[in-house]
Amino acid sequence: MTLEKFLKKLRQEIPYIKAHEEDDWDWYNEGIKFLERGELEKAEKKFKELILSQPEHHDGYEGLARVYMRKGRLEEALFLIEEAIKLAEKFLEESSLDIEVLEELKQLREEIRRI
Repeated sequence: MTLEKFLKKLRQEIPYIKAHEEDDWDWYNEGIKFLERGELEKAEKKFKELILSQPEHHDGYEGLARVYMRKGRLEEALFLIEEAIKLAEKFLEESSLDIEVLEELKQLREEIRRI
């Protein structure tokens, strides 16, 4: 699957979210809280909304990868974490991201691969 096809599918599934037009400041934290409580469907929806709202930022992809990893959807989780890493690398090049964040994403990728 390509990123374009993935985003198109998400837009069809969640048509009410428009990129850069949402008050999405806390969505990542909300998704993580759902994930920690085992509310995977709610976490999945929150991270999908975040991806649509901020498609060029890594947080939503990372969160959804974590959800899919927990659901055993490993191929999709790996696809999403790869996208998160690509986006994070761009932020690192622009000096707007700490290297530790990128290292954490790469560590998550290895965890997914080991499952």
